[in-house]
Amino acid sequence: MILVLFTASYPYDYAAEQTFLEEEVRILAGKFERAILVPRYRRGSKFPLPDGVETDESYAGLFAASRLSIGKALRSAFSSCFWRDLAARPAILTHPSALARLAGFLQNARLTQKWVEAWFSRQALPPQDVIFYTYWFDETAMGIGMAKRNIPEIRVVSRAHGYDLYEERHDFPYWPCRRAAISLTDCIFPDSEAGLKYLQAKYPQFESKYRTGLLGIASPGFKSSSSTDGAFRIVSCSRLVPVKRVRLLLEGILQAAARKKELRFYWTHFGEGDERERLREDAARNFPPNARADFPGYESQRTLFEFYRDNPVDVFVNVSASEGTPVAVMEAVSCGIPVIATAVGGNVEIVSSRNGILLSANPSPDEIASALLEMCEDREENAQKREASLQVWREKYNAPVNFTNFADALIQIRRKRLR
Repeated sequence: MILVLFTASYPYDYAAEQTFLEEEVRILAGKFERAILVPRYRRGSKFPLPDGVETDESYAGLFAASRLSIGKALRSAFSSCFWRDLAARPAILTHPSALARLAGFLQNARLTQKWVEAWFSRQALPPQDVIFYTYWFDETAMGIGMAKRNIPEIRVVSRAHGYDLYEERHDFPYWPCRRAAISLTDCIFPDSEAGLKYLQAKYPQFESKYRTGLLGIASPGFKSSSSTDGAFRIVSCSRLVPVKRVRLLLEGILQAAARKKELRFYWTHFGEGDERERLREDAARNFPPNARADFPGYESQRTLFEFYRDNPVDVFVNVSASEGTPVAVMEAVSCGIPVIATAVGGNVEIVSSRNGILLSANPSPDEIASALLEMCEDREENAQKREASLQVWREKYNAPVNFTNFADALIQIRRKRLR
């Protein structure tokens, strides 16, 4: 049996998927005769691959050579999906960005269909021996499903996370051709129970196609320590983009430090983005003398774990406006670090009073400050939360367990359809 996994860029680091996919690919490769990675973009540095894993870069070449033009956009009008979406959401016509997304989505889906059909011709493989898996639930999944018109034995599954799942995260709350894409996909694996419930509520007619597919982190092999010098150390880790609301966290730490002047607050944020230098400058300018911030960027999961191993960390904080199941929070609990997080998406499945504090979905800086002060004032309870975080990882986010179960599910889907 052959697995064909579509990614944004992995094994290239352009889309920073290595944090999510490295361990999963290693485990999947052990369950299939062949595992083939198909990135959409071949940019950045290329990671070495586990034994038994191949890369097919012809899909990236097809996308690199394609450009959305007026002519191609007009051809979208000949698609039934185009007219169905306009009929269901006439407001698309008054939102040029949404209309452009619809046209681009359909063009990319057709490109994917073309690639899949050509791939089978080149490979001379029976479709019954192949399962397609898209890491993101986007036009790639739709295009593979469209190829079933000519190759009905095709089977395709997809994960679904955050931006590719929650339509409300987009400026115009809409995702092109969603019903059509779901109908053409054999199984969709949202990475959280919250994502599963979202799909069930929004598209209940396809409920039999949904299964939760939790992600996971391999054991780092150590347990992080807490501060013993009277300071309180905070870590966060995310891309510096608006949905992560890192500036809101900065304001919350500022308020906590102002309310408890006798305590030293050290905050380290791991992540890249255009706001990095501005956040660094704002923290240096506005933090009181008892607070300090550091923005070292992000190099790799390995260096993040080295920091967790070699430095005390008292709490990990995530104040995102929307989440799937955040890998950064899974990384923290795998090291036994308590967590403060907003009650959005998969956060509510990882964080509770058992191992941290769950904030409201849209907390104020004052609410964040109060949670930080609550965490630092009871060190005995903090120690209990540390052990509970580690237990949450063991119970729900152990990579070998979750990814092995996922691989078995893919094999069952392919075999079931062979009968």
